[in-house]
Amino acid sequence: TYVTLKVQNVKSTTIAVRGNLPAWEQDFMFEINRLDLGLTVEVWNKGLIWDTMVGTVWIPLRTIRQSNEEGPGEWLTLDSQVIMTDNEISGTKDPTFHRILLDTRFELPL
Repeated sequence: TYVTLKVQNVKSTTIAVRGNLPAWEQDFMFEINRLDLGLTVEVWNKGLIWDTMVGTVWIPLRTIRQSNEEGPGEWLTLDSQVIMTDNEISGTKDPTFHRILLDTRFELPL
């Protein structure tokens, strides 16, 4: 199982982890210049021939807190479909029974 994170035209991927309760404990940093977009998080099961998406969540950048400190994180329900508006992801729908714990934040320059 692995996670992809996408914002603007940048995509990052975690390492693949096995098991029913995968944990990645990885930090990703993106430089953002548009707050009207969102962060798309996708969870994937790695397969022999092709990978299968477990679920996705879209987080509006405007809702992400500003802090230089780690937080407790937030449990988010993964959905099965994305909502597109003008060729851009604007949300997700159709909840699955999968959840992911994310700590998202904007870190301000020191």
